[in-house]
Amino acid sequence: MTPRAISEGYRTSLALGSNGSVYAWGDNTDGQLGDGSTTGSSTPVQVSLPGGVRAIAVSEGYETSLALGSHGTVYAWGMNAAGQLGDGTATGPGSCGDSPCSTTPVAVKLPGGVPAIAVSEGKQTSLALGSNGRVYAWGDNTDGQLGDGSVTGSSTPVQV
Repeated sequence: MTPRAISEGYRTSLALGSNGSVYAWGDNTDGQLGDGSTTGSSTPVQVSLPGGVRAIAVSEGYETSLALGSHGTVYAWGMNAAGQLGDGTATGPGSCGDSPCSTTPVAVKLPGGVPAIAVSEGKQTSLALGSNGRVYAWGDNTDGQLGDGSVTGSSTPVQV
């Protein structure tokens, strides 16, 4: 496996392998390594992407991680306190200590089933560029970072 892309966030790093697998290392308090655990690792561990999924891009943010699958599906894992997993909740699907989280990737559904072509993760806000040229955002919106004209967060993607 040869690394094809990398991303570093808050105490966690990601690498995209030439084989389409994603590898993570560092802090895992909120499941951001995506291996089904909350145990940190000082060496890369393979993220548990759903069977048959080949990633083509990765982005690490603040305790949440994103991968873009080759068919345009966005996958998110880690902290979900602000809905940054994009699964319609800010309460789970699991719990990591006192924080809602997912220790394995969950699929994010963009409006209208639009495939994504790029992803970016920040501090509790997630972004995807759709193949239709539109930008979609979800998660925290305290400062208007969803770009939808409001300051109300969203646990599902909204068009910027």
